[in-house]
Amino acid sequence: MSNTENIQINKILVVGLGLIGASLCRALKNNQKYDKVLGYDCDRDITNYALKNNYVDEVSLDLKKGINDSDLIVICVPVHQIKYILNIAKDYFNTEKIFTDTLSTKNTILEFMNNNNFLDTKNFVLSHPMAGTEHYGIKNSKSDLFFEAVTFISSLVDLNLDNINKVKNMWESLNCNVVLIDPKIHDEYLAIISHAPHAISFALSKNTNTQYLSKKFPEINLKGSLSGMTRIANSEPEAWASIFKDNRSNLTKYIDEYLEELGELKSMIASENDDALVSYLKKSKPIK
Repeated sequence: MSNTENIQINKILVVGLGLIGASLCRALKNNQKYDKVLGYDCDRDITNYALKNNYVDEVSLDLKKGINDSDLIVICVPVHQIKYILNIAKDYFNTEKIFTDTLSTKNTILEFMNNNNFLDTKNFVLSHPMAGTEHYGIKNSKSDLFFEAVTFISSLVDLNLDNINKVKNMWESLNCNVVLIDPKIHDEYLAIISHAPHAISFALSKNTNTQYLSKKFPEINLKGSLSGMTRIANSEPEAWASIFKDNRSNLTKYIDEYLEELGELKSMIASENDDALVSYLKKSKPIK
């Protein structure tokens, strides 16, 4: 195993140039901390678009060569594509390269590492920037997408501070607020923080659609409570289906708890006890 303590990060390869990956490239280019930002995507039209708009310094048409030519590799693909990328990257595990990701769930990565005896990999630092919009694709990328975003990072094994700090420094160079987290509880927390809100938004939007309210009152999608709650239901269905399935155990558990909570609220609304309802609503205010 190579010692990474004195390895400097000069070249960053971003794998996957969708909303997150392209936004990351643009932010890294803007801060000019690193010598070169490379991009990889299996879609040639996307890599051409990235080059034409100066989102990257170079594109790599061969992923393995791109990894070989880079110091830090950031994997920004959807959950259902991560195994393909890891299969190519595995030859560089426990080398001087440093890997990180941006996936909303870590279950598939941890399973891959476990099933292939890579849990001792010290140069893979898990990352998850809590950034994004309901829009997707390179054309909706934003150079300031990560500004002040909470970013969770964690090590697969022991705390290799040098590797962690290099990844931490990259996110902090984009003005992210970095939080260290145990990878085993990441998905449990994200089920509550992110995945359940998206699931609720999808369900609410679908139910609203069945009432044909949008056709009757198209203005409701422009502003107001319903618009605010269903905004994220415009997110990419395929990507979120992968996230939901990958975190199914934590997400279904939380949905069951949420349904119990809705049942309690429903009972209070139906009852004659106004004071109890007011008390419930007061307790529901977010803690700041």
